[in-house]
Amino acid sequence: MAVRMGVCILITIMALPFRFKLSNPQEVKGKPEFAFSWLNDKDTYKAGDIATIKIKVLNNFDKLDKNAFKPTLSVSGKTGNSSYVSGVLTDLEGNPDDWNVFFTTITAGLFNVMINEDRYQVFDSSLHFQVEPGRIYPSICFASWMGYVNEFEAGARARVLILPKDAFGNNVTSTGEDPSSHNLTLSALYGNGSVADSPNVTRIGWNGSGYISIEFIVVKAGDFLLLVRSGNQALSGTPLPFKVNPGPLEVSNCVTKWNYEPNAWQLFSKMELFIHQQDQYGNLVPGLYEFDAEVVEKETNLSIPVPDLYFEEVEPGIQLFSFSNLEPGNFLLKISDIKHNKSISNMPYAYTVFVGYCNGSNCVVNGTGLNNSVAGEVAELSIYLRDSFLYPSPVEVERPQVQITREIDSYNVLPVIAPMQIINDSELARGLRYGSNQAEVAPSPSVNLSDPSVGNLSVLATSFNVTYTPDKSGIYSIRVFCGNIMLNGGHSFIKEVRAGEVNISLSGVVKFAPKVPKLIKNEVVVQLMDSFHNPVMSQQSRLKLEVASSMKNTSGFSSSMFLDNNDGSYTGHYTAKDTGTYQICASFDGKRFSPCPFEVNVYSSEYFPRAFDDAISVWEDESTAFDALANDFFAGDNATILEFSEPSHGSLLQYGRLLRYTPQKDYYGNDSFMYTISDINGNLATASVNISVLTIPPQFVSFPSQLQATEDELSPKFGGFSGFEIRYSDMRENISVNLSAQSGTISLSPMPIQFWPIKNRLSVYKGDGEAKCLVLEGTVEVVNYALKSIQYFGNENFFGSDTVRISTRNTNGVNNMDVPVFLDPINDPPFINIPEFIILKSNEEESLIYDSERDKFKFLIGDPDLQGFSGDDSFFMVIFSVEVDSGFLVTSLPAELINTTELRTMNSYRWQPLQTYVTISKHFTVKANGIRFKGTINDCNSVMKQLFYNGGYHGTILTVTVNDMGNYGCYPDCSENVSVPLYAEANVNLIRRRPMSSFVSHALGSAIVIESIVVLTLGVVLLSFTCKCAIVLVNERRNNAMLSTKIPEAASLKGTAMAASENPVKVGTKIVAVGRNYAAHAKELGNAVPKEPMLFLKPTSSYLEAGGTIEIPQPLEWLDHDVELAVVIGKRARDVPEDSAMDYVAGYALALDMTARQIQAPAKSAGLPWDIAKGQDTFTPISSFLPKASVADPENLELWLKVDGEVKQQGSTKDMIFKIPFLISHISSFMTLFEGDVILTGTPEGVGPVKAGQKITAGITNLLDVNFNVEKRKRQ
Repeated sequence: MAVRMGVCILITIMALPFRFKLSNPQEVKGKPEFAFSWLNDKDTYKAGDIATIKIKVLNNFDKLDKNAFKPTLSVSGKTGNSSYVSGVLTDLEGNPDDWNVFFTTITAGLFNVMINEDRYQVFDSSLHFQVEPGRIYPSICFASWMGYVNEFEAGARARVLILPKDAFGNNVTSTGEDPSSHNLTLSALYGNGSVADSPNVTRIGWNGSGYISIEFIVVKAGDFLLLVRSGNQALSGTPLPFKVNPGPLEVSNCVTKWNYEPNAWQLFSKMELFIHQQDQYGNLVPGLYEFDAEVVEKETNLSIPVPDLYFEEVEPGIQLFSFSNLEPGNFLLKISDIKHNKSISNMPYAYTVFVGYCNGSNCVVNGTGLNNSVAGEVAELSIYLRDSFLYPSPVEVERPQVQITREIDSYNVLPVIAPMQIINDSELARGLRYGSNQAEVAPSPSVNLSDPSVGNLSVLATSFNVTYTPDKSGIYSIRVFCGNIMLNGGHSFIKEVRAGEVNISLSGVVKFAPKVPKLIKNEVVVQLMDSFHNPVMSQQSRLKLEVASSMKNTSGFSSSMFLDNNDGSYTGHYTAKDTGTYQICASFDGKRFSPCPFEVNVYSSEYFPRAFDDAISVWEDESTAFDALANDFFAGDNATILEFSEPSHGSLLQYGRLLRYTPQKDYYGNDSFMYTISDINGNLATASVNISVLTIPPQFVSFPSQLQATEDELSPKFGGFSGFEIRYSDMRENISVNLSAQSGTISLSPMPIQFWPIKNRLSVYKGDGEAKCLVLEGTVEVVNYALKSIQYFGNENFFGSDTVRISTRNTNGVNNMDVPVFLDPINDPPFINIPEFIILKSNEEESLIYDSERDKFKFLIGDPDLQGFSGDDSFFMVIFSVEVDSGFLVTSLPAELINTTELRTMNSYRWQPLQTYVTISKHFTVKANGIRFKGTINDCNSVMKQLFYNGGYHGTILTVTVNDMGNYGCYPDCSENVSVPLYAEANVNLIRRRPMSSFVSHALGSAIVIESIVVLTLGVVLLSFTCKCAIVLVNERRNNAMLSTKIPEAASLKGTAMAASENPVKVGTKIVAVGRNYAAHAKELGNAVPKEPMLFLKPTSSYLEAGGTIEIPQPLEWLDHDVELAVVIGKRARDVPEDSAMDYVAGYALALDMTARQIQAPAKSAGLPWDIAKGQDTFTPISSFLPKASVADPENLELWLKVDGEVKQQGSTKDMIFKIPFLISHISSFMTLFEGDVILTGTPEGVGPVKAGQKITAGITNLLDVNFNVEKRKRQ
């Protein structure tokens, strides 16, 4: 820039709205005055130009403190740097005639400039300037399809429109620039980014709408992306998706292709080829096109019948055509469209059908030629042809074919194929003798295949020798054919050809720096090649880097081992300790490469420039200029920016040492570019600049100028205030909006349900601190939706003007906005703060009702509307009255209340005006049953403080009434703000003796309550005792009846179980549980049926009696239920034989094995114990004890379980894999069973979850049932 950087002061930009301030002439007098004008009266600029405003001090310069003079510049309401201007600087150094304000123009248009300075009351808005767009900056230009048409037919003309923009994003409307000067190129890309085609551009020029139009012919069909570039920079908006459909089928352009085209076809084999249906541009045309096919014998030129011609579309646009070769000979294949007299491009196709019986799987291919080899070596392999019966299969010597192809580039090696033994037709019958496993071939006659005298003699052979010499290294695929029959089972052979020995003359040093710094590791690159120019790898240990023998002092030179770059090149490093010229050689096994020596000049590190990476930030839609060389080092304090790359998301302009970066419109995020500097010695250094484009805090694009609300009401009543909308560039980032009011509360009205994605959730909460702040968090979409539901509720009794502050915030800053609110007042009723009773002095006939020294309560009469009353309090009038049921009220009133005072006596129910009065000191005294007047609130409170009661001993009721006369705040004009009058009324008991204290009253009441509770408790106890006696009596009679009367067997067993429940057996030492004892249960869990019992233990502390509550531990959500038959051991059992095991059984019970699967599953997968998943408290609910005699057949019992009445498990003990005697014998062989020990015999299928709040019912059919509730466990 033309501005001296050392003398310029950067104005501090304050994000506050401008306020106009008028100055008192007396204050301005004596202060300096200023004038502002454009330098050289230039007020029209190109975007990117530097504008200069001259500052002139008109008078009182001696009163000016230039250090305190800090003018600010605003353009279109934006102060300082903005999207309109950038680089705002002031220069106040030197002579005042040379004071200037500089800024760089950014946005095109007509703008107004305002200059403000608060200290000296400077405000100038007389300057305007015009900005025109700059030169076209291609990477900022926006590309789009003309008319949004992006689907074409092959051969059609496509048009792309480019909206030209300058470096700052301004639309360039001038057509003076030649579009072709910007080197615009087109590329069609596949979806993966690879290049598919380079379209043929037919025209580049301006159209009538100010766009650059590019026309090109689309040829290749498919789905593509069009990339528009200028140089190496892609234009904004690209790549553009487009689709090209194939044109109509062109028969003459259709072609036939083979996977591998043979030189002949074996008799009885099937010819298969692919017809590619193409349009005139070679695109495949989908559909099964009907072609005509004909096979003609060459010798007779007659068509032969082909019984199995077959056409099939195997891929869109590709037909499979096949038929069987049933006759030997030479033929022509013709594929055409006879109707239109057109033949496909490579027809007729001449082919030969030979007599042969080669079997691709039985033929043998071997030899060293299939092994890995070295480039340049002769490779050899042998081919032995065999038929389906493993007999030699002779064919003409020209039928075998070998294809040797390098995989990376389809490079082919031509082989030499020679028959190993020759058999002619006359000798075939007598010379070929078949044995059991192979054919014996007679000695080959002396036949010269190249001798023309042989004539039509058919030369046959069964084995061949193949030689070839690959001279390129790489991976090769070898395919061997007998005619069209691919040997090796249809598979190719894979071999690797490695590079040969290093050829010193073809190898050498390919890269080194002629000037390097000392004490720094520098590199030398050597390329190794063999005699066939193949890169030689893995030879780093044989390379060496050393100084030439001609150098005397080599102590300052050191080198390290070369590194293999895996492409034939090797990188070596060396370090020079001293400055000077070094002669260096690279060698391989002591043989030196050319050039040798190569000279390297070593300098001190200060000789070379060093560029360091820069990190800058800029707000979106703004621009920034910076000195990229500020932190770089270079000799002579003089360097230039030689070149720089284009940033990906913005423009870059150079102003000498300064670079100006402008991000693309609405872009935010990270950007970067590289730059290269050159010092005075021509040395280069490169660094990068990393740019953070910051998103500005959310901005309001619309908002109401004022909100209307009503006092003490939620406004609006339905929905929310409309007109609020914010704009934010990042649609996915969460932002926050804080809403608060000075004298009210902000809330949200109910909103319709929106099914937002999870990432677009709206969070609403109250802000921290004392402020009544509502915080909305979410993406800009959901926040804008929520802003439509804003409601306002003012503080109690508040009306008038308020302000709602809306603060939008992102990670980079805050944006504040204030919206005024006006609250219409409403009429609020007056209020009376008075106690329920007042104790008067009992020894006085006339007592003061309210004594401020005696009474602790605050007696107050008021009206909420008085707070916002705009006038004097003396104009806020109310009607005030006091009355008693008996006795008289006496008070002194101000004289100004005479005209409004009314009285009511005991004998009258009407208010009567004051008839007579005596005024003393501007007050008069009244005495009546009721007193009423119209006065101020202060008058009302004054009267209450000097109100006396004159009455009997028993007291009376004082009624106080206040009527507000319909006033409701009178804001701003009382003349129109009158509504229905509201009043307040309060009654006070005036008594002359103190009533019972609250403590005594509560004590007496408590005594009565306690007495009632004691009597009720005694009654409940007596009733409970009576009921218990009755129940015992009923049970005793029932048991006697059951013993004396024969009943069915099932009922008898159930009664026995009930009787036995009164005498539970002793609790044992352990619970032994058997897992997977029902095949169906093992299957439902995905487990194999066990071959022996799977046992685990549970503690007895997990028992839960029938009727108890099963507890789900925290934080589990459910448990799994297992219903099982429990076998109770009656005596000590160890190593019990199976045949006597039942003698150790005392009885049975029904038990549940509750399981915490959420604990068991991860423990199992980790190989850890899972006892805690089975053994927690209440995890073994159990029924009452069933004696052994009450269960006739324990191995044929029906077990069932219900959850909330729905059957979940039902099974029979007869389905147990391991029966009860075996279980007792098996378990006692490992551990001693004691009296009371329980064996859980397994559960039938149907296990499942049960949650808190559900109820489990389980039982043994015709024997017993139990109930358990399920709840969440509560910590004790």
